[in-house]
Amino acid sequence: MLGPISVRRPPRPSATARAVESLRLLLAERSWGTGDKLPSEPALATQIGVSRVSVRAALAILESEGLVTRRRGSGTYLTSVRPIVNSLHLNTGSSQLLRSRGRVPGISEMSWREVGADAEVAVSLGLELGTPVIDLYRVRTSDGTPVTVEHGYFAASLLPEQMIDVGPSLYDFLSTACGVDVVFGIATLEPAPVGEELSGIFGVGSEELCLVMKQVDYDAAERSVAYCVERHLADAFDFQLVRQPPVHPASRPGRP
Repeated sequence: MLGPISVRRPPRPSATARAVESLRLLLAERSWGTGDKLPSEPALATQIGVSRVSVRAALAILESEGLVTRRRGSGTYLTSVRPIVNSLHLNTGSSQLLRSRGRVPGISEMSWREVGADAEVAVSLGLELGTPVIDLYRVRTSDGTPVTVEHGYFAASLLPEQMIDVGPSLYDFLSTACGVDVVFGIATLEPAPVGEELSGIFGVGSEELCLVMKQVDYDAAERSVAYCVERHLADAFDFQLVRQPPVHPASRPGRP
């Protein structure tokens, strides 16, 4: 197996992009409601560890998305809680979901290895059967109790010539070490029994239900770059759907 050594990393995301992501997490973790006033820009900058300029730019982006509104001389207010619930349309990680419920996330086991792509992985990543892929295995915990078992796959050809630790975040590794940014993912979600193999990890009976999420992640060119299979204990997470009513022909712009 390749060992961890140094590698020259591509540029990190911009300060504004990091500020936007940090603010999203902050809003998701706090119990603010619609109409609540947010802390001042200097206070937010201190909380998330960026400059006030970056916070101001990030708030402008969130305002354009309808999440907040800024009132001159008054402050910034939360406009809608819809984008920050644990909704299935947001590509939110297990750790973020657990923090939003007041839990302490962790990882009790993590390893990675190079394997040949089986039929499911090969089809998902658009590879030939048996093509070398990296399998990143993680057991995530909530307050020390295992609640999620994950396998994340990506083509071994994406690895840099000089290898570094994969680390706990597959997205971060793909971005910083491989120069590949995930832009969106397409997932399926279905219930299934935990089964004998995972019952020992979760500490529950094999007939207990888990939620199986299978997701293919794509880059900006819509190339499949990662395939993840996550098994979540059903009672550990609260997934929600944010749904809009259908648009009727009479209500479309330009229609009388």
